[in-house]
Amino acid sequence: MLDRQLADFLEDGLAIYIASRNAELEPNGAHVVALKVEGDLQHVVAFVPSVSAGPVLDDLRSNGQVAVVCTRPPDEKGCQVKGVFTGVRDAGPDERPWVVAQWERFRDKLEAVGLPRAPTDAWVIWPCVAIRFRANALFDQTPGPGAGAPLP
Repeated sequence: MLDRQLADFLEDGLAIYIASRNAELEPNGAHVVALKVEGDLQHVVAFVPSVSAGPVLDDLRSNGQVAVVCTRPPDEKGCQVKGVFTGVRDAGPDERPWVVAQWERFRDKLEAVGLPRAPTDAWVIWPCVAIRFRANALFDQTPGPGAGAPLP
């Protein structure tokens, strides 16, 4: 489903949002601190601060449909990954340095486009839950003529 180039992009330190929907088709969502693409290039783990994961997890346990949108601030390159929820667990302490490093790369990109670090200093990024899903659809979300088109 994913290729290594797209996996590298997803793990680069991006603006990331996870979305779900409830039985009434009402949306829920949460900020994602980091993404990890598993070696099979089919499964993705989204690290979501535990404090904000509740409504999304309720939806995922109910219907299993998930969408993650990612954007890289300097050039607005973006993609959407849709998939099927396969599980959740608490992120382990051994994962924290990797998650924080990805978050800091995102903050570096914000700083490069003129947003100082101070506004994101208070954002809660830990502890996280690790939401795992199997990717089944990819879409270009980069502004321009290809926006919304399926990715190969």
